[in-house]
Amino acid sequence: MTFDRRLRAYSIDSSLAFTLMVVCMIAIYNISSISSTWKLTIAMGCYFSVMLIPNLISPGQTFGKRIQKLKVVYRTAELVPEKYVVPRVYLLLLRELVKALFTFMTFGVYIFVAGIISSGREDGRTIHDFIFKTRVIALTRYTSDGIGLTTTSSAANSLKGTTYHD
Repeated sequence: MTFDRRLRAYSIDSSLAFTLMVVCMIAIYNISSISSTWKLTIAMGCYFSVMLIPNLISPGQTFGKRIQKLKVVYRTAELVPEKYVVPRVYLLLLRELVKALFTFMTFGVYIFVAGIISSGREDGRTIHDFIFKTRVIALTRYTSDGIGLTTTSSAANSLKGTTYHD
């Protein structure tokens, strides 16, 4: 359903996070008054800030999800944009933390496994979606589409199962 878009969104987010981490590490590398532990803490803080802060600004969307026009909603939510329910911010933050921790603890294998699970399911849910009772929906058919466009019945039929036109 949205696996390729989810993968692109995650790639955008992780690229931004690692770029910010590298820039931060270069900036603080030669500062001798900061211990190695604090340098690592600052670098990890940069990574997690890219994954968490966007959910405070636009709940259910990281930068990558916003670019790919995806949103995290409750599993039982309707797919019509006016009716879907975004989980509470603390659940979204915890969801992102768990996803990042699973990724770090398995050295990236979790993302591979989550991709296999997501691509094999009609609803595209992954392990962290099951834990937090969420799913990711596509707000538009294509990333270049505007959000909230009306469609004919035949177009809605062809979009069935891929967007909020279900």
